[in-house]
Amino acid sequence: MIAAEQAFRCFVGAWGFINATIVNTTTGAEIPSWHSAYPSGLSTYTESGYNEFIITANDTTQPQFRPRALTQPAKPTDSNNTWALVGQHSLAAGGTFSVVNVTGGRSACSGAAATTSGPRGTFIGNYTTATLPSWVGLNITQQFEFFDNCNVHMLRSQEGPDVEEVVWFYRRPVHKVY
Repeated sequence: MIAAEQAFRCFVGAWGFINATIVNTTTGAEIPSWHSAYPSGLSTYTESGYNEFIITANDTTQPQFRPRALTQPAKPTDSNNTWALVGQHSLAAGGTFSVVNVTGGRSACSGAAATTSGPRGTFIGNYTTATLPSWVGLNITQQFEFFDNCNVHMLRSQEGPDVEEVVWFYRRPVHKVY
């Protein structure tokens, strides 16, 4: 239980995306993804056990998928195709999360000396809201591992037979609200 508590403490906070790759594990070939290898976005984990994220195509390297002219509310002159383009290259979801089968990292998040590897185990996200309707009610199981004194983490998931996605995150700085 101690390792799971430490993993939970490592998750809590805001995270930015470093990179995301999808690979055919049989051939080793990278599979192009809708969000590119360097997506934009943010993922947050709360002390009350909630996780939400938004992931989009990269604003800098894929501006063709991020038209700046769109605003809310939508204008009658906005093209449905332009809105569809944004929707096709964006995903936001939120719900609860839990960590199970956690090992290692006893000092990785406790303020002790920095380590190169921290807790690892299984992350289960239970999504109750999402921009993609098929994700509502979805439970996603991923393997996680923390690095650099819990300032970097990785999520690994099987997206299908012989297809694996690996996403790397960096810890965002604490934002002072008052």
